[in-house]
Amino acid sequence: MGAFEAGKLGEYICASRLMKLGVSCEIVNLDTIDILAYVEQQMFRIQVKSSKLKKHGNSLGYQFATCYSGRKKPLTIAHCDIVALVATDCERVLFKPVECLKGQVTKRILPRKFDRDDLEYKSWNYCLDYLNPDRQD
Repeated sequence: MGAFEAGKLGEYICASRLMKLGVSCEIVNLDTIDILAYVEQQMFRIQVKSSKLKKHGNSLGYQFATCYSGRKKPLTIAHCDIVALVATDCERVLFKPVECLKGQVTKRILPRKFDRDDLEYKSWNYCLDYLNPDRQD
């Protein structure tokens, strides 16, 4: 599978997980925005990053390029609100507010981070709380 197909797969996995959480969303592919999600009349811009399990030295992990363009520029709040890190092989999504990446252009994640049953629910709600601190559940 090429990089384009892997990226598309990640977008579909992410959209599916959001819909299972009851979140209205659309795949849009506009510059650095892959998905628009709507919660409580608020729109969130999501950049999807995909990876499969890879060997790094003596360990296994996921490595995500958390940047845009070919020049490795870090994603910021000007580009998107949330970065969705998609482990395509196990079809799991870890949502992170873009500001929590703090200018990183790559992000490594251990496989066990994707094992939690409530991963999508907890990480999505963390993003909503982070981006809207006055939010009422």
